[in-house]
Amino acid sequence: MDSLRHWFASFLTFWAGLKLWQRASIFLAIFLVLGGLGALIFMTGSTSYEPLYAGLEVSDQAAIVDYLKENNIPYRLDPNANAILMPGGAVYETRLTLAQMGLPKGGTTGFEIFDDSAMGMSEFQQRIAYTRAIEGELARTISQMQQVENARVSVVIPEQRLFLEQQKPSTASVLLRLRQGATIGPTQVKSIIHLVAHSVDGLEPDAVTVVDTNGRILSDMVSDSMIMYNPDGTNSVTSVQRELERQHERELENKVRIMLEQVYGPGTAVVRVRIDLDFDKRTSSFVEYSPNPETGTGVPRSNQRQEESYTGQGNPVNGNPGTTTNIPGYAINSTQVQSEYNKSDSTTNYEITTRKGDQIVTPGGVRRLSASVLIDDKYNEINDERLEALQEVIASSIGFSKERGDSLVVRAMRFSTAFADSMAEELRQERMWKLIYGSVAAGIVLLIVLGSLYAWVKMKRARLAIEEIEAEGKKVPTIQEMLTSPDLLAFQGEMAVLEEQLKAYAKSHPDEIATLVNEWLSMDS
Repeated sequence: MDSLRHWFASFLTFWAGLKLWQRASIFLAIFLVLGGLGALIFMTGSTSYEPLYAGLEVSDQAAIVDYLKENNIPYRLDPNANAILMPGGAVYETRLTLAQMGLPKGGTTGFEIFDDSAMGMSEFQQRIAYTRAIEGELARTISQMQQVENARVSVVIPEQRLFLEQQKPSTASVLLRLRQGATIGPTQVKSIIHLVAHSVDGLEPDAVTVVDTNGRILSDMVSDSMIMYNPDGTNSVTSVQRELERQHERELENKVRIMLEQVYGPGTAVVRVRIDLDFDKRTSSFVEYSPNPETGTGVPRSNQRQEESYTGQGNPVNGNPGTTTNIPGYAINSTQVQSEYNKSDSTTNYEITTRKGDQIVTPGGVRRLSASVLIDDKYNEINDERLEALQEVIASSIGFSKERGDSLVVRAMRFSTAFADSMAEELRQERMWKLIYGSVAAGIVLLIVLGSLYAWVKMKRARLAIEEIEAEGKKVPTIQEMLTSPDLLAFQGEMAVLEEQLKAYAKSHPDEIATLVNEWLSMDS
């Protein structure tokens, strides 16, 4: 009990020695600690709500809310996230129960449409129900992709015709709503197209169109003619073709700029490249007839040789032309002479050596290239000879071709540094102000630390003085001691000091105290 009283008396002495702002700081700290503890207790004791489902269709939201109301399960609706919230402890159990009930359905109906099929459905109704079931199942499957938030599939299956010429092909369209910040590439679009095409009888991948909610035709990303031609078959340049050109241009610009900056320093080169790509697709066929390279002739296919010979007495064969030799009965010279007749005929047929081929020019080649390069010559060091050398190096790096009609211009000039200087000045001033603010803040903190240290030393000295007084038998400080050490009055209290002074005066001057008391009594009477 005595220790408690001694501790309480020490606390009162400490509290009496504090200044007003110190007392206010202690009260504020206690208030903040108690407020934080209260808020923590309140948050711990309150019910934590977690999302049950988010991004649901309106029909699914209505069905789930009806189930929660029927079973008296507390819930909240978050319109910003389009979600249903409920206490976290029952989220997974509720999801399992709703899954048994087939919720959420995702806004589509699959093959469960035939679970409650009515009797007497016509063939047309059955065909429509089958198409709806395929569309629902495909939409659910596509929605399982990571980039897709929701999907809607429309399938058109024409009626079967007797003749193939009258049979129309099946078609399908897919509408995708992508997740926030997600992108979809050609690989994912191709997988969607083949998934739909292989799920519908008679549907070809070319007959599947995929679009998103922004109106972009995603199926063009995997079309063979998309890169080179518009979907309508024209040869006008599309945005994809321009993007290919720009990508090639950026590649060459970066290559030349990095090469020059390694020589002249960062920011000393400006490179601009314009590329005209050839998106025309050309196919050519040729047939070439050539002899055998070894013999210079073709390969013999057949030989035909005919010989005729005559030797003996008689008129010459094939006499001189004219009347005497060609008119019968006409008198001619019948002198017998020795004659010889030879005839030879030879024919050789050769196989024709041919070489056939088809040549396909792939689109995407460079039709023409134009480049402009500016180099910062701040010290006037780049002369004409050096410019020619730089032009040769740059031409080699970008694939310059004079026969193709390419153009390359390299110039050296002094760049303006006004903007860079202003930015550097702003940065310098910003750093200077940060340094000033930091110095002021450090000075304030230093003053606070020094003030606190001075107050602590002062209190320590006063406490030591009081302990010395208590050790000397509770000696009452004199007026001179209180003037030299005013903290003694603050720690002991004004009333306590006055009381001790009165006791000391009464002991040293008892007669005066007795006379003063008698005067007080006589005045009261």
